[in-house]
Amino acid sequence: MEEKRKHKRLGTRESASLVGGDGSEHHVSVHDVSLGGMRILLGSELKLGTKISGRFKILPKIGPFYVSGQVVWVKPYSGEIRGPRFEIGVQFNNVSTIPPQK
Repeated sequence: MEEKRKHKRLGTRESASLVGGDGSEHHVSVHDVSLGGMRILLGSELKLGTKISGRFKILPKIGPFYVSGQVVWVKPYSGEIRGPRFEIGVQFNNVSTIPPQK
């Protein structure tokens, strides 16, 4: 199968809080991340195209990353971890180490 990803993925198991475009907060588990996006596990389904933003820390010597993006795929989670029921792919629109201006 041909690899469609443009960026190498870094496997991780970090917790993060993301905010949906409607203001809803979601506590997620980030399972891999790249310059272009991330795969998260979540207990509830997000709709395709849902805008998200949030912050997470995956590298110990670098501060948190602030991201915004949108949901590009959703599928039922078939892993052995209890809790999460959905795997969700997020494509980044913006990644920064500088907090967004409010």
